[in-house]
Amino acid sequence: MAFRKLVGSYKDYTLSTHIIEAGYLAVDVDTGSLRIGDGVTAGGTEVGGGGGSSSLGDLNAVGSTLSAPSNADMTLQTSGTGIVLINDTFKIGSGASVTTILDEDDLSSNSATALATQQSIKAYVDSQDHANQVGDISVVGSTISSPSNADLTLTSSNGNVVLEGIRIAGTTLSTEDSSPGIEIAGNLIPSQNGVFQLGSSTRRWQTVYLAAETIDLGGATIKSDGSGELTIAATGATLPTGSKVGTNGISLTGAKDGTLARPVQNVGLFVSDGSTALSDAQLLASTASLTLEFNATVEDVPVYTDAGQTFTLANGTALVDSAAAGITLFQF
Repeated sequence: MAFRKLVGSYKDYTLSTHIIEAGYLAVDVDTGSLRIGDGVTAGGTEVGGGGGSSSLGDLNAVGSTLSAPSNADMTLQTSGTGIVLINDTFKIGSGASVTTILDEDDLSSNSATALATQQSIKAYVDSQDHANQVGDISVVGSTISSPSNADLTLTSSNGNVVLEGIRIAGTTLSTEDSSPGIEIAGNLIPSQNGVFQLGSSTRRWQTVYLAAETIDLGGATIKSDGSGELTIAATGATLPTGSKVGTNGISLTGAKDGTLARPVQNVGLFVSDGSTALSDAQLLASTASLTLEFNATVEDVPVYTDAGQTFTLANGTALVDSAAAGITLFQF
């Protein structure tokens, strides 16, 4: 191998402007830096220097620190199949120190200074139970499960728990969207018999709509065919026309003060002016123009006069009470 023998000589030149011959070395006596000439570049290229600093291409070495130029990448590259080998610990920024990279599928070393290969990480994840754990909660697909026999508690921070249109705020359950109410797909059954209430004395339901024909009250039943109306007030109950006690009809009393205590039979009077041809059935299906009260018992007092009303006979005289006339079998 050829070599050049170095012979030293002092030159009283300004090194920064002096052209050093190609292959020659020069030492800057002021800084101690070693520079090599190429026959073109003034001052040559620094290859080593005083103060522990030297240059290698664009890299700068100071002590044990190797630096790239400002904002430039630093690339470590081997030739062919060589390996960049770090014989000790390396560290990125202020993070943890790393001493090795392990290919360990079960990650059994549990090391704080070792990295794992991609294959090891995948093998470890694949071997685990794929139920995600959040505390004691297990999440599998779209199912959230608590441990066996444990409660599942959803708590918001001063807010509400909203479940797809249903809002839960404390003990209040309401709709979150524009739905008119909450639908229950199944039976609404209390957990104990005869313990819980539906509503309260101060918070009552407005209207109860029941499709079934029977209401069971402690074993007693109320049935309806979907028609009629029952009104209950402090003054009494108003029943639909034709109401019965068992199979017997309920007798009606008169509507006037004089007949309030007397059983009567109400008979509707239907009138047609002849402008519309109606059958008897059509006429009777309409609303009566007038309702007449007939005696339901044999009396010797005319109903009309006893009710304080006037009935004019065909001869122009008024119907009056007349005990002497005897019992009248048909009167109204």
